[in-house]
Amino acid sequence: MNPPSSALLTDLYQLTMLQTYVEQGMEEPAVFEFFVRKLPPNRSFLLSAGQEQALEYLETLRFSDWELDWLNTSGQFPASFVNYLARLRFTGDVHAMPEGSVFFPNEPMLRVIAPLPQAQLV
Repeated sequence: MNPPSSALLTDLYQLTMLQTYVEQGMEEPAVFEFFVRKLPPNRSFLLSAGQEQALEYLETLRFSDWELDWLNTSGQFPASFVNYLARLRFTGDVHAMPEGSVFFPNEPMLRVIAPLPQAQLV
């Protein structure tokens, strides 16, 4: 297991929401954005960083056998949902500022457009 890239680096709420979307057939595109609402004191802008790591995470997003076994034995999720997670791959689009770009409050530095279950997870 590689903890920095584990698909389980989320909370139970996100997985529960994902399960609900899957069970209800809610696969329509959704848009999630990463932005900063308020800057630290004495700052009027920030520099973007970390997009390369975010893109690598999305490109390699998989639930490992170990993670699937853990989810299966947790008793939290039905086998049909765990099987869905075994096949899950990120198929969405990502729009991101180039590394080192200046950005301001409420300006998205990263936007994910993906089927709702994928977007919810990431």
